[in-house]
Amino acid sequence: MEGGGMAKITGQGRSVRVSFQIFNLQIFNIRFFISSFIPFFIQFLKCGGTAYPTVLFSMLLTVLLSPEARAGKSFSQAFDAAVHRSETIDIQKELVEQSTEVRDQAQGALFPTISASGSWMHLNTPNNGNGNPLFLSDQTTTKVTLDQPLFRGMKEYAALHQTKALLESQKMSLKNSLKQLFYDTATAYYNVLALESDEKNYLLEIEINRKRLRELEHFLRIGRSRETDLLTFKANIASLEAQVAATRGQLDAARAILAFLTGWNPTTELTDEEKSSPPVTLEKALHTIDDRADVKAAEKTAEAYHENIRIARSGHFPTLDFVADYFIDRPGFDRFQVWDAGIQLNIPIFAGGIVQSQVRQATSVAKQYELNLSAVRRTAEQEIRTFHAAVAADEKQLDRLAEAVALSKQNYEVEERDYRNGLVTNLEVLQAINTYQDGQRQLARLKITSQTDALKLQAATGGRNEIQQAPPAENDTRGGAAHAE
Repeated sequence: MEGGGMAKITGQGRSVRVSFQIFNLQIFNIRFFISSFIPFFIQFLKCGGTAYPTVLFSMLLTVLLSPEARAGKSFSQAFDAAVHRSETIDIQKELVEQSTEVRDQAQGALFPTISASGSWMHLNTPNNGNGNPLFLSDQTTTKVTLDQPLFRGMKEYAALHQTKALLESQKMSLKNSLKQLFYDTATAYYNVLALESDEKNYLLEIEINRKRLRELEHFLRIGRSRETDLLTFKANIASLEAQVAATRGQLDAARAILAFLTGWNPTTELTDEEKSSPPVTLEKALHTIDDRADVKAAEKTAEAYHENIRIARSGHFPTLDFVADYFIDRPGFDRFQVWDAGIQLNIPIFAGGIVQSQVRQATSVAKQYELNLSAVRRTAEQEIRTFHAAVAADEKQLDRLAEAVALSKQNYEVEERDYRNGLVTNLEVLQAINTYQDGQRQLARLKITSQTDALKLQAATGGRNEIQQAPPAENDTRGGAAHAE
């Protein structure tokens, strides 16, 4: 925040006079002004005596210098808002929840099933010689059955291991979705800052040209300049104003994208609070590949689909179950037998080659996901190499460009001085101004680009805690109008 202020408090008798001025202080939004200044004013009315000037002055400074007054949203706040607004993240959370339930279902397959059943049957039975029915015409059966799988070709254990691997894969996919959202938010956030910097530098360049134009008008009046010199600078100013208009259009579009991601008002002030981290070597960065969320997700997915081979092969093995019944009501002579138990064995003999085909299919699918894992690893390596190269190039370019800007500024000052002495032409001065301002603008934008590349490299190598620690579901902020900050 750039700005300054001045406050003066005087007291005499029962009257207190407070006067203050604020200049170039970009701090207030409406809600903060209402919530902060009105309580101060009420307290001021209550004081009304000479004993309170110091208290009032302290309250005034609190209003002006509080953290809320220094408006501006950081990148961390932008990413947090984007996470809570993103449907993609919420969908991925639901996929994690679904995978959790599938794992629980696979665990349940290891336990016995207990069920109760009942039946009623009416029979048209023949009579004996005495006219009585041979059997009961109404028969009721009520029982509780227990079925415990003993052996299913180890299919249930393979299925359980598969569901656990798929659950871990979905958790890693959630982190990978957070990383992609981090990339998008960083691009949108720093694009706004870059365009704001461009606008500021264009306006500064216009002001420098106007100052130069006023000097030329003075030189024209005393015969030391030509009218064509004035026209040259006026044309340059008009061109710069056109570039300002174009930049503002791009800035509005960039703010709209950031507002779409975060839900913020497009006019929200931004303040970059990210601290630069020490550079990491390429070798160290590449060592983080196996810890990346996308690679881990691909590993777990490949591991899960490899279990399909075991599941398919289990079709070659017999199945063995323990079955027991407890009868609550049973008709006929069996009513005195209240329970029974047994072992049920099923041996597959021939299924038309279906099981072997399922094994070959599962093997092919497992190979497919192994190839996918290899592709994900290579993509991750390429991404890290690209980001690292961009960061390294940014560092070198920053040093050279800063030196070039310093030299171009010095050249501009010398050209301006020589023009007053009649040693150079107005066109040479204009070229010096443009070279200096172009360098300033490039340097400011490169600093922002460098910050963006550094953040993306941190995210790509697992250096951002907000990605590694997936946030829990909270109140959804989607579907509503963008709220002002």
